[in-house]
Amino acid sequence: MRKTAFITVTNEMAQSLLTITEIIDWVEQTYNWYSQGKIVMPSKITTDISKFNIPTWINAMPSFVEPTQTLGIKWAGGFTENTRRGGPYIRSTILINDPFSGDLIAVLEGEWISDIRTGAQTAVAAKYLANPSPKILAVIGAGIQGIATALCLAKLFDFEEIRICDIKNSALVNFIGRVSPEVKCPVVACNSNKDAVNEADIIVTATAADTVLVKNEWVKPGALVSSIGSYQELDEKLVLAADKLVVDHLEQNLHRGEFFKLFQKGTLKTTDIHAELGEITSGKKPGRESDKERIVVSPIGMGCLDIAVAGLLLAKIQGRKTLYSAL
Repeated sequence: MRKTAFITVTNEMAQSLLTITEIIDWVEQTYNWYSQGKIVMPSKITTDISKFNIPTWINAMPSFVEPTQTLGIKWAGGFTENTRRGGPYIRSTILINDPFSGDLIAVLEGEWISDIRTGAQTAVAAKYLANPSPKILAVIGAGIQGIATALCLAKLFDFEEIRICDIKNSALVNFIGRVSPEVKCPVVACNSNKDAVNEADIIVTATAADTVLVKNEWVKPGALVSSIGSYQELDEKLVLAADKLVVDHLEQNLHRGEFFKLFQKGTLKTTDIHAELGEITSGKKPGRESDKERIVVSPIGMGCLDIAVAGLLLAKIQGRKTLYSAL
């Protein structure tokens, strides 16, 4: 018999029940599970309706996380009209189903989960790929994903300074207002990307831009650069000169994200990619091996992270270890 009731979870509920640290740990565990073959995750499918003069794209991101028996899909995309109306650019909904019956278990507002797990991606990458005790964090892009990434990184590292650069002054003010109360170091607005990046140990680009935001000559030896946008944000020379290139999911990086154009042109080949993040977190491949290595990582997002975090949240709500009964 089909169930008619399902749990609904708001962003506010998710934020009240899960900590950023829990999500970082769970994202790392999920990378391990993916590398160990314990997750089924087709590549995301994008529905782009901009050709009809509607500036919208939306991704379907299904996944099954076997260790927690969590089956679901994130339905998330960018809605340009919202930025003019004062709403969020990214909107997200997560659906969780019983893997045995197909019954709908829960519908979750997915914005907070999506934002924090996006920040957690770079935090986990930095745990393995950044030099120990980084002092300066530079974030290019003061939107919600830039904020989330700064907050996640600040849970792992005691920075001496966090720098932020954005073309919108209102975004800079919002970033500083959101991040400053949560960290122990100064949060400084910079006049240029070059100023922000200078001598930075960790550099994050978190924008919707498809243009060079960080040049090769600005980045010091030993820096970690994380490009989390959907398009190319880094100087091609910086990517090609990197000592290691790392992705979260190779197949998806062939079709979008920082390395897409380089793959398309043939200047970058799959053999140039050192590892997927899960291979590094699970110990199959090494992370940073020298304090002079410049490493570029492109964590463009995996649906299994959202589904795994949603499963963790629902298990908390229900007081259970997993979300189903095999009986």
